[in-house]
Amino acid sequence: DTTLLQLMNSAFVSLSQITYSCNGAVRDMLCDDKGCVFIAVFGAHSHEVNPCFDATVCAMRMKDALDELNFERFSLGVSFGECFCGEVGPSIRADYVVMGTEVNMAARLMGKAPNRGILASKRVYTNSKKFILFRQSEHLKVKGKDGFFHAYIPEARAFAPSTSIIDDGNLSDSPEQPFILLPSREYEMTKMLRALHEAEVSIPKVLILCGGPFLGKSRMISSLSENAISANFTVLQSFRTSLDSFTSYFPFRQITLTALLMCASKLLGQVTDDEVAAIEMLIENKILTKTDRVVLGSILPTVSDSQLLSLLKGQSTTALTKSISDTLIKLFVPLQPIMVVFEGDGEIDPSSWSVISEMQQRAVVECSRLLLVISSRNVLTIPSAVSHLQREAEYAKLTPLDKYETEIYLEVLLGVHDKGIGVDQKLLDAVHDRANGCPSFIEYIVSWALGKKMIEYDEGKNVMSFNLPVTQSEDVAAAIPKELSSIVLASFNDLPAILWDVLKIASCIGFSFDENAYEALDENLDFMPRVKTLAATHDVFERIDGHRYKWKHQAVYEAVKSLLIGNQRAQIHSMIVDVFEHYHKNGHFSNMVKCDLHRLFAWHCTLAGKWDAAYNQYMEAGKRAEETYNFPEAAKMYEEAISSQKKIDPLPLLRSRLLPTVKLGNCLRELARYNDAEEVLKTCLEEAERAMKKSDADEQMYVHSLTALAALNQAQSKYNEAKELYEKALPIARNLQESRTSLWLAVHIAGYAETLRKSGDLPTAETLHWEALHIRSCSANEGACTSLELAISYTQLGCTLFGQKKYEEAYKQHRLALKTRFEYLDFSHGHVSESLNYCAEALCSLGRAADGIPLAIHAVNIRKVVFGTSHPAYAHALSILASCYHAVGRSCDARDYFEECLSICEAVFQKNHANIIPNLMNYGKVLCSTGDYEKAKSVFQRAIVIHKKNFTEGQRASELETCQSQVQELTEKIESNTKALQCASVCERNMPIPTVDIKKKGTPIIVITDIGRDVDDEYALVLLASLARMHLLDPIAVVATLSPQRERAYLARGVLDILGFPNIPIGIGSCGGAKGKAGLDVYSAEYSRSCSCIYECGVELMARALSASPGKSV
Repeated sequence: DTTLLQLMNSAFVSLSQITYSCNGAVRDMLCDDKGCVFIAVFGAHSHEVNPCFDATVCAMRMKDALDELNFERFSLGVSFGECFCGEVGPSIRADYVVMGTEVNMAARLMGKAPNRGILASKRVYTNSKKFILFRQSEHLKVKGKDGFFHAYIPEARAFAPSTSIIDDGNLSDSPEQPFILLPSREYEMTKMLRALHEAEVSIPKVLILCGGPFLGKSRMISSLSENAISANFTVLQSFRTSLDSFTSYFPFRQITLTALLMCASKLLGQVTDDEVAAIEMLIENKILTKTDRVVLGSILPTVSDSQLLSLLKGQSTTALTKSISDTLIKLFVPLQPIMVVFEGDGEIDPSSWSVISEMQQRAVVECSRLLLVISSRNVLTIPSAVSHLQREAEYAKLTPLDKYETEIYLEVLLGVHDKGIGVDQKLLDAVHDRANGCPSFIEYIVSWALGKKMIEYDEGKNVMSFNLPVTQSEDVAAAIPKELSSIVLASFNDLPAILWDVLKIASCIGFSFDENAYEALDENLDFMPRVKTLAATHDVFERIDGHRYKWKHQAVYEAVKSLLIGNQRAQIHSMIVDVFEHYHKNGHFSNMVKCDLHRLFAWHCTLAGKWDAAYNQYMEAGKRAEETYNFPEAAKMYEEAISSQKKIDPLPLLRSRLLPTVKLGNCLRELARYNDAEEVLKTCLEEAERAMKKSDADEQMYVHSLTALAALNQAQSKYNEAKELYEKALPIARNLQESRTSLWLAVHIAGYAETLRKSGDLPTAETLHWEALHIRSCSANEGACTSLELAISYTQLGCTLFGQKKYEEAYKQHRLALKTRFEYLDFSHGHVSESLNYCAEALCSLGRAADGIPLAIHAVNIRKVVFGTSHPAYAHALSILASCYHAVGRSCDARDYFEECLSICEAVFQKNHANIIPNLMNYGKVLCSTGDYEKAKSVFQRAIVIHKKNFTEGQRASELETCQSQVQELTEKIESNTKALQCASVCERNMPIPTVDIKKKGTPIIVITDIGRDVDDEYALVLLASLARMHLLDPIAVVATLSPQRERAYLARGVLDILGFPNIPIGIGSCGGAKGKAGLDVYSAEYSRSCSCIYECGVELMARALSASPGKSV
């Protein structure tokens, strides 16, 4: 009978919905020849509500629903008591069952109930009579129960049904106590206060507080914070959500945000809650730089944009760690003394550990009044790279209270401490055993027992003891519920169902959450307003800042979370996903960062078991992370996407299978994890090649796989392997992408061009780079490519042109890159230094080395700060500065810089790396000019050996020919003139006097200065440089006088070099009669530099300058 079948389906759907809305679960729906039975269970998986009340209301609503469906015969029975709940049966055919006497009683009551009526047991009546009006039934007798008894018929709610949020019930009834310094805590607190005091007197410390859940870590930190604030410390605290485990630097997000706002307020008097406005004000007042803004973008994406964040691409993790530490210290210094707290159970990502380590080491000098506090549930897993923290940190460890401490705490909670009143031994044993030594649980047990009037003062024994019925007096422990969640949540038993829904949703979201992230739940569920209601009326949640909340009590959070079984959690996450999807389609989520939005989607999809959606959202989150050059996070997203993909049935198409793997490989390459990247990408390429032989070939995916592995090989200087892969990929890519604005194609073309450039095929590389530049320029005009990305094309093309000795064209491209970068960045940025470097190199080759030296000096200084003195980028800047000095005749200075450059390269690069060859060749030329032919010959011979190890015949042939030619010439010189074996150091003593030409250069002038004492002398040299460029004056010598005259000569040398006059000789004058006198020190300047070309005798320099000039002209 289809009509009957449809009616039964409608009934089951309606009854199921009613059950879930009343906090119940559907146990079974059975049909047989006797009829149909619907079984629902309440309280089997939770303690959040009064299950008798819920079950009775559910039965009343079911009766109404069945009446509306016009069922002629039905009855309902409700019973309450202990039952067996659990999984029964073998793994291949297991089922979750609820069975026992009370299940049978419910069935018997259902059978005895009148048609279209309800019968409830006495226990149900007892627990629900405050809220529901009952009528007593006639005497009944049922199978399995002796004698007659009354059942109860529910008739109506005892008050008018209302969906409004009530404010009765208050968690503060639990004895939330102030901090109690128990004996085992006293020693640990002393250590913590000692660390605070040391930070106060400029001894920076790292404090690690460990201990299991509910042992009082938060209270210890809260007490320490109160002491810190009393000592005028600034206290900054981290904030963590469930999603933050995916992200790099997540512990620093809230800390950095708060520090930004506080700095703007303290230093500028500008109170704002907008981090973008705060950072703009700090930059405008030169407290921070544009570079700092880029760096902070890796922690707070909201303060930067894609144009600036693109500059983080390719930056080593070590350099980024240093940059982040630099910027954070700038923010922390004005807020000293400062205490920074990292809470979150020790879940700190490796990148953040590196920053903590860097800051701890540098704080001694740069931010000495700093205390870093790290809270952890377990023993911290500190990465090996920063293992020194384990040795240097101060440790405090919390353990469960022993019985003596439990007794003290009970006395405090019961208000009898120091009053001569004790605690009954049975009460002490029961509480200590059930609470497991956790102070929070002791509080909840005492609060619960006091609420039930179960604790009283025994005057005869002068102790506080349990007041139990005579039948239970001997079994004190049995009086306390075995499930502590029953005690923890006891004050919530009367909470309306709608507020329980909010608690359950919040427990699924996590211990802390962002209001903006879950604004979508407000539309149908009124989620955040109800969270705020629970925070205000029941003390469940607390606001961290403007839009972030967390559970106030960890125990309540854990208890609510434990009530939900797996399928209930999945249903809640599924509901959240549905709401998010609807909300997203309507273009909302304006307050969320896109990457966070997709990460949030993906996380909920995973927990809901929606693997297709999870895969798509993780891919989108990875893409967003890549766009902000956050490669650690992007790699994590792609790993999650791959994991989700494996659970999709049936398996997705080839492209969907391989795309996350390729992207993961690219991210690992950017992170310099070359071995991991190679393993991932080779596997991917093999699968793509197998597919190309079948009908499901995906050519675009094949190109992706080829070029990803090619880029990896290029990064490792495996140019032949990279070239072969690109030659396979590019023809296919050109066929697939005919658009002249295809950035996808431009990236592959530029990648191939760079491989060719580095392997020596410069003409082909130039052609390809011009093509890539044209595509990117068109894309930039359409807004698809940023100006800073365009600067990369200018730089790559400039390097290619330079390699072909097209110096003028190369200089033009590098200057375009410099102009573009300087438009967006400050002068101290690493990318600006790159363009300065290449411009200096091009000027040197154009015969304008004197103009190139100031640029090269700035590049060296920037890279020294940004990358450190052991980085290849710093070595490259030194080599270009050395080449410029060599070009203006200061070969001995050039030699010193080349030797420093080579020492860095030898330490950083693998043995016989191809990148060392140009530096060796230039070093050899400098040695030739100083007369050290023997050493120069050995340098060129080593360059030949390295070349042959890295390149095949014909590759970069001009380099090899030059080296071989130099070796031959040097061999002949050594054989023909043995005197040349000694190093001629004439250049060190006899830097030539510039040619004097009064008509073209102006009046020759000799300057005698005590530079370094006051800035006026330095200003005078700046003015002199301007007059020289106007051809009014022609400086031919500078002599530094007044003790310490050598340091003054070094400063004068640096000033003239930075002004573009490296060929003016410097001499050391007299002490001016002030040798050894105090107050004559030279002020420091980063451009002050020692120089082997300085004249030791200033008088000799002056005599030579006068001799080289026409009479009476100087």
